[in-house]
Amino acid sequence: KATPIPIVEKAYGIHVAMLADKTLLDSASFILVVRADVPGETLRARFGQQSKVGSVEHIRDLVNLQLPGISLLPLPVAPRQIPYHAGSTYYELDRGSEHWQQLGNSGGFAFHIAGQFPGLNLAFWAIRG
Repeated sequence: KATPIPIVEKAYGIHVAMLADKTLLDSASFILVVRADVPGETLRARFGQQSKVGSVEHIRDLVNLQLPGISLLPLPVAPRQIPYHAGSTYYELDRGSEHWQQLGNSGGFAFHIAGQFPGLNLAFWAIRG
């Protein structure tokens, strides 16, 4: 079962997704769907390198101290549980990251996008089991 998680754009390239159901952290895969007005190959090549993912409380430190945060693992195809959109790139958040544990005590996920991606559109999904 897939659950959409709303993402809200904040200042300075930060986007926030509040997580109401913390049990998802242990039982779900988290998928970030990215679309922008750039060629798909460019998006795939650059977005993961120019983005950081962490807890809302720690994203500023990850950015300022140039720490890696939670890795975005590119997926070859869209997971079947969520809608497919041509031209979108799909990433799974790496639950094996050392920063993952911080999410249990956090208000939610924060995404910092450093690059210029015109028309950027993000969607975030939790897929159980």
